[in-house]
Amino acid sequence: MKNYKIKYFVILFLCGTMLFGSCKKYINETPINAPTTANFWTSEQAAQTGLAGAYSLLRTALLSRSSYFTFGDATAGEFASFNGDIAYTDFNESGQYDFNYTPYGGVWNDWTIFYQLIAQCNLIINKVPGMAASTFTDDPVATKKQIIGQAYFLRAFAYYYITEVWGAPVIVTQVYTNPITAQPVARSTDAQGFAQVVSDLTQSISMLQYSYANPTDVAVQANKSAAFALLSKTYMWQKQYQPAAAAADSVIKYGGYTLEPAATYRNIFRGHDQESIFELYMLYTGADNEATGDAFNMFLQAPFIVSQQTAWYVAPTVINNLYGDTTSTSADIRVKNNFYGLQTINPILVKYADVVYQNSGTQTTAYVSDDLVLLRLADIYLTRAEAAARLGDLGTADMYLNLVRKRAGVAAYNATGATDLIYEIMDERGREFYGEGSWYFDLYRTGLISDPNYDNAVPGYNTDRVNGGGCQWPIGLRALLQQDPLLVQNKWWASH
Repeated sequence: MKNYKIKYFVILFLCGTMLFGSCKKYINETPINAPTTANFWTSEQAAQTGLAGAYSLLRTALLSRSSYFTFGDATAGEFASFNGDIAYTDFNESGQYDFNYTPYGGVWNDWTIFYQLIAQCNLIINKVPGMAASTFTDDPVATKKQIIGQAYFLRAFAYYYITEVWGAPVIVTQVYTNPITAQPVARSTDAQGFAQVVSDLTQSISMLQYSYANPTDVAVQANKSAAFALLSKTYMWQKQYQPAAAAADSVIKYGGYTLEPAATYRNIFRGHDQESIFELYMLYTGADNEATGDAFNMFLQAPFIVSQQTAWYVAPTVINNLYGDTTSTSADIRVKNNFYGLQTINPILVKYADVVYQNSGTQTTAYVSDDLVLLRLADIYLTRAEAAARLGDLGTADMYLNLVRKRAGVAAYNATGATDLIYEIMDERGREFYGEGSWYFDLYRTGLISDPNYDNAVPGYNTDRVNGGGCQWPIGLRALLQQDPLLVQNKWWASH
């Protein structure tokens, strides 16, 4: 498949969005290019444009108002303060992590952008199969499969994330050419949401390849490994540990990935890394800048960004619980690579710290030129370890856990029991993925977030809250009910 940069191909997609922006009945789901449906899907370039638009929507959905890090990190207590922003005052222990109906939450309670992504994927899945082969310059059969397979993956990712964050998604898989007459649809269950993810990923796997025809596409376009990786994580939510292990094995055995060496650990986030399975392209270049000024900048301050004095400060208590020794001589390479100022009152995360300036001479307009890595090999090793532990295979669980620990420079763990091993795997997730938008969901998924015997359970999440759906976000009914009158609030938040 021909390589593309998002900005170049997204122009026509954005034109369609603006032309139809006023039509917002169905969960704000806009059929992205409805005004040109009859004449838009007529060439390979159009199909690639539509796919690029879907990737762009995913990036917007995850980064708007720092959503990816708010949902997956702030809620786990990884950060003690948030850039002086009053909108984050409830995301700490003293606020009991009470993120219900925050009046300044905005996008945190609104899944609209994810449904715009789903609508775009639905169009691709619906329109591309019928496009004339003569309109493709490459092999039309192979190219169509690659485009449609990626659309299935992106739709799966959207439903996976909606189900993690808000739960009970509205499942829409058809194209609505006239949303004004579309019938409202009620929310499904979490189980149905994850079942839809499995269905879409199964389709994606059947269409995609492990390899890339163009090396510049590595990791920034979904391939078969990305689909298997997300499938493994979905099966873990479903507590289907044998298929989760099998899906992880497909990535490990056939994906060709290796852990980034300890000496170059930060390369993971610099794009197209040997460990990265799926990432969103966000690098800075003077000619074609894909970096966004608010994606990672909030984690940093001087000396990493000139004149910036406030940041999302990491929580020392959580750091100490996870790493133990946080001195400069710590054996764990992640202490030095991921954090700065741990012996001060305001330590910061420097995992994303490749700062460039649009005006290099005056060092103004700072960008962090790193990609947003969503799936990587260390994640799949730890998923495989947990699946093995759940199946009673402690030796295999130890092996995969210790691959991650060895790279970090810490001693091997030798399991004495399944429960302690699960605790250790979850701690290792906290160490490895601190500030990567995921630890909270694993704590919630496993129930360890409220386990009184687990050292890193998060205060504010009691058993009643966890069992009642209080770990998922409320949806903003004030905005969303206008589009779908069948929507109901999440059970926990409806009564709190």
